[in-house]
Amino acid sequence: MTKQEQLNIINDAIKQTKINLKPLGFNLIFWSMVIISMSLFHYFFPKIVQYSYYSALIYWVSIPLLGMIYTTYYNIKSGIKIGYETQLDRVIRIIWAVFGLAWIFTVGISLLYNVNPVQDILFLLGIVLIMTGLIIKFHNITIGGIGLLIFTVYTYYNPGLNLLLVNVIGISFGMLIPGLSLYFQKENE
Repeated sequence: MTKQEQLNIINDAIKQTKINLKPLGFNLIFWSMVIISMSLFHYFFPKIVQYSYYSALIYWVSIPLLGMIYTTYYNIKSGIKIGYETQLDRVIRIIWAVFGLAWIFTVGISLLYNVNPVQDILFLLGIVLIMTGLIIKFHNITIGGIGLLIFTVYTYYNPGLNLLLVNVIGISFGMLIPGLSLYFQKENE
């Protein structure tokens, strides 16, 4: 097998992964809409979300946990429909599963130390988006992750920013736009 044939096989695997990950573009859109909606609702109706000492915690943990259950079900159903999984699909699935565990861990640590986990979660999300984009060679996701990472680092230098609005802006540019481009990509790209 020639070097060019080997490169063609690798590029075909990457292209197939992009096609297989098209349903995962739905995940980026879904999570973007959930987090943006939650952030805007909390921003405009803080008295409802912060009704009691634990109500904001319940709000910010229960809805994402329900979302995790839904997207896990959706991904299993999509995987069954495709009928097979490439190594790159598996790598992406593992990376996002580790992000889910890191999210749970970060929320737990933030509860113990009574700190806001938004910046840490956005930082982790930026890293995971960059890795995903680089692995599948989908530049929009990589750019979205880099943008989210830069935006998150910027928030550390401007601690007065409202983190709910930071969520909306960061998630819109870091996940929603790249998710839409992944979901609506043409299969011949």
